[in-house]
Amino acid sequence: MKNNRDQSDLPNRGGTVLTDGSGKEIRLNISAASHPGNVRDNNEDSFSVNGNAYRAQAGIVCIEQELEPSSALLAVCDGMGGEADGDLASDIAIKGTQKLFSALTDCEESQIAQQVDGYIAEMNLKICRALNNSDAHRGGSTVALAYIRKNKVYPFWLGDSRIYLYDGSELVCISKDHTLAMRKYRAGIYSLEEAGTSPDRHKLTLFLGVDFESRGLSAETCEPIELKCGQKLLICSDGLYDMCSDAQIKEALASDSGGCSQRLVDLALAGGGADNVTCIVLTV
Repeated sequence: MKNNRDQSDLPNRGGTVLTDGSGKEIRLNISAASHPGNVRDNNEDSFSVNGNAYRAQAGIVCIEQELEPSSALLAVCDGMGGEADGDLASDIAIKGTQKLFSALTDCEESQIAQQVDGYIAEMNLKICRALNNSDAHRGGSTVALAYIRKNKVYPFWLGDSRIYLYDGSELVCISKDHTLAMRKYRAGIYSLEEAGTSPDRHKLTLFLGVDFESRGLSAETCEPIELKCGQKLLICSDGLYDMCSDAQIKEALASDSGGCSQRLVDLALAGGGADNVTCIVLTV
């Protein structure tokens, strides 16, 4: 995987001019950063932009890039199951986004969810087979991804890596954690505050690698989000939001777009950096 600072080799397809509902030209810029954190020696997080995979093995990896709005794919994966197995699981999942990006670019809009479900099933099977040959046998990876086509974002997620939308004033988490804590919250056992502080918040109920019997696994999604100038989309691992408050994340997103992801990573490190931390910020 690539791990150099300030990468500039991401594909830019160029040539397409799109506008939002107010007639303003849509331009997409991403800022992405990852760090192993202050406690762990290895980084089980990985991310990709248009199928190009990145992992920060030591220190921080940062990239900034303008993207072509007609088709773009952003993804964050967070591995679990022990150091070697977590690396393996997230590596399989994030490398699979290259094939997924190609399939999404070529498919009809009505087939986007189908292509993502195909990716989920394939990565789940590959991870299950790989971990079956490891010492741990069990493990997996979260995945949170956003596919951008023209003036819409199609979000998908599995596990507890999150997707947030910032509209210039409000920060909203549009994904829903697949954790035991949130399952208990939905069942009325926990309040939302209790779910956020319970040890159950780290116990995943769905992730790539959980479906070892191949019964069928699909990512959760929601209605596509129409892009508007001034918005920011944040995709991150739990190493960010466990170390930072919503207010801190919102303040960082409210600043200029340049280096936004690095500021978020720095906030997580200053807050303790107890886990690997990865984030991608898409600025419209």
